[in-house]
Amino acid sequence: MENNIIDKIIQIKDVLPKKQRMLCNYLAINYVDAGMMTVAELAAGVRHHYVMRLMKTLGYENYSDFKHDLFNISIMRNSSSYRGIKQSISAAIQSPSSSIVDTLWMETTHTIENIITPKNIQQIEKAVEMMIGASTIHFLGLRSSRMAADYLESTIGRFYPKTRQLSKEPDFLMDRVLRLDTDSVLVVFSVWPCTKATIDAADVANQRGIPVILITNTMLNPIARYAQVVIDTNSVNSSCGNMATMFVTEALIAEMGRQTAPESTHTLETLESQLDELDVFIRERAL
Repeated sequence: MENNIIDKIIQIKDVLPKKQRMLCNYLAINYVDAGMMTVAELAAGVRHHYVMRLMKTLGYENYSDFKHDLFNISIMRNSSSYRGIKQSISAAIQSPSSSIVDTLWMETTHTIENIITPKNIQQIEKAVEMMIGASTIHFLGLRSSRMAADYLESTIGRFYPKTRQLSKEPDFLMDRVLRLDTDSVLVVFSVWPCTKATIDAADVANQRGIPVILITNTMLNPIARYAQVVIDTNSVNSSCGNMATMFVTEALIAEMGRQTAPESTHTLETLESQLDELDVFIRERAL
């Protein structure tokens, strides 16, 4: 699946001349309004030829096609959180039953390939360094993002004790954010569309000087402006659900274990031994 127009704008904007870069920044934030503007209205802050140069750079022959794609992406970006589920069901309906797994595999492979970028690798390493350097790691994910937040906190917590979960009582979320130690770090899972409570929590944490690490599916996530680290799965158009987010979660766990080794390995081995002594797991079926 090709990147949409906003993804393309974000990818190229930093290498463009100043006026075109200003236009790109405006489009990335105001694409809903821009999708209904005339070329003269869009060019109000810059000259007309800068708009047309950007159209050509993005591969458009005319402004009408560009405006059409902007309008379509604005509809997509303002749709409900169930869009991915509906996409998956629609794909399954349209595919023969024998090819559903193949279709999902192809989509998953493409999604994972989009995640494995030099920037994301660097951001994952930086995120873990920040987590290790913090007095406490706080995790937050609401609605569909909660599963990943719970999983990351519970898994890391098995070998690294300085973890806290903020997702369990959303009614008291702001109370807890306001009481976070300033030398802690906040790890936020937020896929588009974002919940207002998550955005507000990240905003308050940032205002209090608490570093924010964001795992999201698009760089247009408003929490990105409050985050010191952003890991973008670039999967807002994917029908793979939480698979992209869980891939990043597993990468964070592995990197956390690597950077805290050999203590992490020793802690896990000790825990494993203690659980065996308590006979927690049944390793053989009783006859």
